Amino acid sequence: MRILVIGHRNPDTDAIIATIAFSHVLSSMGHDAKPYRVGDIQPETRVILEKTRLFLPPLIRDVKPRVKDVMTRDVIFINRYDPVKKAIDILVSKSIRSLPIVDDNLRVLGLFSVESFARTFLKELSVARLNLENVPIRNFIEVSNSKILHGSLDEYLRGRVYVGAMSPETIAERSSELSGQILVVGDREQVHLEAIRAGVSALIISGDFNPSENVLSAAREHNVTVIVSPHDTYTTLRFLDLSQPVKKFAEKPITVTEDVPVSELRTLMVRKGARTIIVTDALGKLKGIVTRSDLVKDYRKKVALVDHNEYSQAVEGVEEAVIVAVVDHHRISGDIKTLSPIIFRVEPLGSTNTIIWRIAKEMNINIPKNLAEAMLYAILSDTLLLRSPTTTDMDRSVVREIADYVGVDLRQAMDFMRIAMAANEPSNPSDIVTRDLKIFESKKTKFGIAQIFTTQPSNYISMLDNLKQVMERELSERGLNFLALMITDYIENKSYIVAVGDTTIVENSLGIDLSKGYAELPGVTSRKSQVLPRVLQYTEELG
Repeated sequence: MRILVIGHRNPDTDAIIATIAFSHVLSSMGHDAKPYRVGDIQPETRVILEKTRLFLPPLIRDVKPRVKDVMTRDVIFINRYDPVKKAIDILVSKSIRSLPIVDDNLRVLGLFSVESFARTFLKELSVARLNLENVPIRNFIEVSNSKILHGSLDEYLRGRVYVGAMSPETIAERSSELSGQILVVGDREQVHLEAIRAGVSALIISGDFNPSENVLSAAREHNVTVIVSPHDTYTTLRFLDLSQPVKKFAEKPITVTEDVPVSELRTLMVRKGARTIIVTDALGKLKGIVTRSDLVKDYRKKVALVDHNEYSQAVEGVEEAVIVAVVDHHRISGDIKTLSPIIFRVEPLGSTNTIIWRIAKEMNINIPKNLAEAMLYAILSDTLLLRSPTTTDMDRSVVREIADYVGVDLRQAMDFMRIAMAANEPSNPSDIVTRDLKIFESKKTKFGIAQIFTTQPSNYISMLDNLKQVMERELSERGLNFLALMITDYIENKSYIVAVGDTTIVENSLGIDLSKGYAELPGVTSRKSQVLPRVLQYTEELG
């Protein structure tokens, strides 16, 4: 099964490049791995992807298992006009319990199952006489191996079924009752002739006896269908019953489309007491089938998380997936719990790409030069050109190593990143607040910290009222206790803090005064190592 390598929501450059790089590492280890992103990329990231000629990972909305992940696609089905015996034979030979019933365009009309057949058959037992409605003659010929001597295969058998055990005189007396009906009889020529004169619609001669020319001539004259069955009368009657179109024995199908989450499918099955659900497209055409046994399989998607390990920042539905790897440089949240060992690499470094580069070197995995160059830029981005307090000697060493490997002058690489990072600065208040917003939880406190990097913090301070309006909206919609925005000047090495909600937590944990609408934090540029730990410690102490 494919491994989906996914970064956090609102992905930055480190997250996007990490998904591509770690997918390469996993593929080199023999896995089928592919990178994905959760959200739009930043302008900086797009500039880097274009320069290094890397493809943008496709967008993924969630990793919830869906019907298409569990359904059987190669479905055995049956046409609505096919004889019910054919459907029964398929169930028996294939050891299955149900069959979708379709029209000539594969549109689903019903479901034939052991249960639906039993219900209809039991109703028929309460009726004294077999009554056929629009049974194709070709159905009876097919199931009984009979032969038609007069009439057309495209015609239908209609009416009550009688057995010709009576005398010719009785047939004549009951002609009005027999008119338009079906008579099954053995080798009794006088009965054949009287039945034809009585106006039966079809004469079925059992025992493989061929009628005389007199009988056939009379049948042609009165336009009566004549069929010869190779079986005895009782067996012939059974085959007549089993020639009825399968649609008569159908139950109303329960259908879903292939994008429905498996959790909803399971609920539907329980609520309806269904054993089988049919999968259709928007036009109602058959796409697949899901049975209870399909839900016993492990249909969960395999996911590798990079640059995060908290469910609140992960792709939707991650709780329903199988986590097979985590590569990150943030705090360990405790959200990840597995039944089997996984790749789990979390190190206190400045960038996830630093860790992935080290993993590749440890395993002697070659990184293509264009990907290595992108990893270099990602590390420079996440460490604020190696000036962030989270930057380590290992980050600096890896940056030099990659630059030498790719053949890039480090000063030129930093100049390029200054230009790329400048492209990141949004002007829309909503983009400013939500582009790099991360949600955290600590005991009873749920909060968010957004961050924007700039060389002109005054531009954002002047937008304070508009920014707070957006922050108040996000606070309410996300059910947060407070929301803080870090406006980080990575050249002057400081941040400005804006907050809404329970701002006393922000003030007390960071030792700041927000009375003028914002506060300045000199020397603070890292959300991960300089702000989040202090907020978490304070909220933990609050209980």
